[in-house]
Amino acid sequence: MADLYERGGGDIRNARRLVAFVGVYIILVSQFLVFSKPVEETLTPPYTGLALIGIGIVVLGQLMPARPFLRRLSDSTALGDRAFWILAGASFSALAMMAMYFFTTYARVNYIPVVTVWLLGMGCYIYAFKPGQDFFDLSGFLDAVRKRRVEIVLVALLMVGAAAARFHRLGEIPRVLDGDEGAVGLMAQATVEGRLSNSFAMWDNFGALYLQLINVSMNLFGATPFALRLLPAVGGTLAIPCVYLLAREIGGRRIGMLAAFLIAFSHSHIHFSRIASVAYIQGTWLAPLELYFLLSGIRKRQSWRAALGGVILAAHFSVYLTSQVIAGMLLVFTLLLLFLYRSWFKTRLVQAAAFWGGFFIALFPAGLYFIMQPGEFTNRLDKEGMFQSGWLQATMESTGQGAAEILFGRVVHSFLSLIYYPAFDFYGSPAPVLSMISTVMFLAGLGLAFWRARNPSYLLLNGYFWAATIAVGMFALPPSADSYRMLMALPAAMIMAAIGLDEILQMFGVSWNANRFAYGAGVSIVLLSLLAFNLQTYYLDFAGRCRFAADVAGRFASYLGTQIQETHTDQKIYLLSDAIFIYGTHPSTPFLSHSRPAVNFPDPLENLTVISGEVIIAPPSRMEELELWARDHPGGDLRYTYDCKDPILLMYTVP
Repeated sequence: MADLYERGGGDIRNARRLVAFVGVYIILVSQFLVFSKPVEETLTPPYTGLALIGIGIVVLGQLMPARPFLRRLSDSTALGDRAFWILAGASFSALAMMAMYFFTTYARVNYIPVVTVWLLGMGCYIYAFKPGQDFFDLSGFLDAVRKRRVEIVLVALLMVGAAAARFHRLGEIPRVLDGDEGAVGLMAQATVEGRLSNSFAMWDNFGALYLQLINVSMNLFGATPFALRLLPAVGGTLAIPCVYLLAREIGGRRIGMLAAFLIAFSHSHIHFSRIASVAYIQGTWLAPLELYFLLSGIRKRQSWRAALGGVILAAHFSVYLTSQVIAGMLLVFTLLLLFLYRSWFKTRLVQAAAFWGGFFIALFPAGLYFIMQPGEFTNRLDKEGMFQSGWLQATMESTGQGAAEILFGRVVHSFLSLIYYPAFDFYGSPAPVLSMISTVMFLAGLGLAFWRARNPSYLLLNGYFWAATIAVGMFALPPSADSYRMLMALPAAMIMAAIGLDEILQMFGVSWNANRFAYGAGVSIVLLSLLAFNLQTYYLDFAGRCRFAADVAGRFASYLGTQIQETHTDQKIYLLSDAIFIYGTHPSTPFLSHSRPAVNFPDPLENLTVISGEVIIAPPSRMEELELWARDHPGGDLRYTYDCKDPILLMYTVP
């Protein structure tokens, strides 16, 4: 084949490349169509003719003579490298969309080929904007590493510290799973079949692709709390370099390093990196990374960076709903640049087009799924939205306030949940998301960022923070959940806090350029104080106090699941249930018990007939009843499980 290619001459290679691509693409289409249908006993599989056509086109492309028309066509911009790779990227993404549709129709459960083609499409699109002849210049990369070696080492050390705070006894702290963590675990296990085997599907605005990755973790490490929480811990650790990159692009290296430290040891960020129920944590590294590549691409006029930012944003849609807020904010940001910074932005329209082109092309499969299942895309809004749920109308009627007043109050509440209200929901900490010292730095940085909004970088930072704050305030309920939902805005808040600290020191005459020792000493005192506060807040005030999982019933459900899983008997397990403690109310129980059931028994224990080897479990409300019954039926194994210092579960194995 190589001989044929050389014999025909290289002057029509672009035309041959296009023809070969069409042939290979047709073969791929035929194979996806074959794979989407059940296997039949036949002489030739379905769509064999289509595959043969593709093979013929591939061969024909290599036999094309180098005629003048083909030479001119091959030299045209329409068949140039950029046009070809953009076409390839769009075609592969469209093929993934088509394959996803057919696989869904014929109930196929292995979507690895679909995801592979989708990733290939994103790679082709990014490659279209390669800066030179070689997409990856190893020598240039090594030179950049040498120049930034101090930065790289410092960020790496921060990542090590952040990882230690997030992975330390990950499966044991918090010591219980909340109900939503159990639900995430069960749905992740359900991705092996059914609609969630489709990597572009959604469940409760969790992307199926993200759930599938959690299931991979559980396949590797077992269906354990550690495996369930592994991806959040990884995502929380990745936030450090991503926040550093965005902060450095906005304010320089000092701001980047300060922001990375602040988020690395934020007690709220540490906590939500250690539980699986709140997927906003993944947005704390994905969103800064998307914004970094867009901003650096526009500023440096490097289209490949902008294109990469666009495809990452599209992939973010297969993780969690933070992507929806970021996409909306960036659309407004682009329009503001177009109208308010026209002279500066018109020389960067190519980069903006590369970003949005990458976003829409990579969104093909997920976009089709949203069209097919719009309810999955708006699931959270439909259930917890201020407008859709009827909450706004009901509040207007009960308080007599107008809609604008209520909406403004909700935005204020979401803002204050960062700096004032305790972070109870999905946490249980009496402290707000930001400490008092962090709040001072943040408020100073917030004002400075607003003052500098005429700079496109600071305009983006303001948009990032306020888009998340307004989205939480205006579209999400209940208000008590604002604290964990404001994780969307936490990277922006930490960058603002870093700006605030840096500027406060400079205002006091302790600038980096004037007196590095004094600046370093001041920063060190503040950061060490914050480190001590955050680690104490999480590991001493929270982790050791049994505050997670909302209430006793939620904590009991987790202990119950663990106890059932650890009970080595084939006999029945009975739970002395009541109106509060019931098997089946919290998904954490079946997840931890590996779906092994317990029989709810609400009647008096004296009415229960049991045989040797069966197990009776009592919640706190019926422990005394089981203790008395065990005295009347001695010889069995009576065991208590404690929640901190309080007994929460009593188990008796019948002799």
